[in-house]
Amino acid sequence: MPGYWATHVPQGYARRWRRLWQLVVLALLLPGFAACAARPPNPATDAVTAASGKLLAGGSAFEVRGMNYIHPSSAQLPLCAALQFGADANCPWQQAPINADLDRLQAQGINTIRIFLNYYVFGGARAADPNYSMSQALAHLDTLIVEASKRHIYVLPVLLAKYPQDRFRPADYATAIDLHVRPVVQHLAGKPGLLAWDLFNEIDLGGPVDQHCWDWDNADFPLCFPLANERLHFIQAIHDEVKRLDPTRLTTVSLGFGKNYFRPEKADLRLADVVDFFSFHYYDNDPYDSGRYAAHWYYGQGFPADLRRAIDELHALGLSKPIVVSELGFPTGAGAQRDTAALLRDLRTGLATTRDAQANGIVLWPFQTDYAVLPGDLFTR
Repeated sequence: MPGYWATHVPQGYARRWRRLWQLVVLALLLPGFAACAARPPNPATDAVTAASGKLLAGGSAFEVRGMNYIHPSSAQLPLCAALQFGADANCPWQQAPINADLDRLQAQGINTIRIFLNYYVFGGARAADPNYSMSQALAHLDTLIVEASKRHIYVLPVLLAKYPQDRFRPADYATAIDLHVRPVVQHLAGKPGLLAWDLFNEIDLGGPVDQHCWDWDNADFPLCFPLANERLHFIQAIHDEVKRLDPTRLTTVSLGFGKNYFRPEKADLRLADVVDFFSFHYYDNDPYDSGRYAAHWYYGQGFPADLRRAIDELHALGLSKPIVVSELGFPTGAGAQRDTAALLRDLRTGLATTRDAQANGIVLWPFQTDYAVLPGDLFTR
């Protein structure tokens, strides 16, 4: 049967109407195409900021799609299990394999790597050896940041990694700041390439001091509350110094449990009020000592309900600060609950949960060292 255009509309009008309709359809589709074709944020030029509960890179919405970069994939494990930036003879600094890793991660949709700055490598060793120099380590750190930026990957450095767990008293502030915090932050202040400063890793887990205080919010053991209070004031002092030195850079503290941004309830201050955005870690009950939300007295609903609850409770504080899950991981292999298929399933569930809960991204923890498995196609499918 002939169409309406063929039987009712003169040919010239038909062509014009078809052209007009094509333009309308194109106008409707262009925003989607533009979004797909938009350039990724450039760490060399696009600073990361926060507004209205969102992270922004160069003024545009930014989702962290990250990897905790613990060591190069070429590292000889367990002899060289961590980036030491050339300070350990067992871990010679080799930029070429690091660049190869960055190339792979970029191709797999990674836009952030989180790295750990060992307290002793980056200054702390001067307490025992006044002649120790961190200049080589800083130079390697600079190179890593530059190479990551070339690949549109931001760097999220964790300060005070491997910091002594018994030195959080007011008398310890100056030492931590003078030996480590100030020289590192001064060196990178105002320079491009960093997402933010992560001030401390899992400061709410006090197990090295006393296993009862593995979570500083253990009200059943008298030591835990003073431990939590002491550490909160330490972080406040570190935060204030970092902001003095690098005032425009965002700050966060990666906690073992999301709730500890506002607990213990009767502490002198809330960590939620200190930082620019929230970050915390999610591990279920496998392995037992890496977070065990499912076995925790406060959570205990399992995955993904506990992950969702942690995010929802941070939103409920009403502070309109972004939220990033800065460690998300599930082990596989001998003795673990998951095989590779279950790992990929739960990583996808974790990413979907964070997006549905209006968080601002995840940073994977690499229990698996094969980039074909992790991140796999999580950020590109």
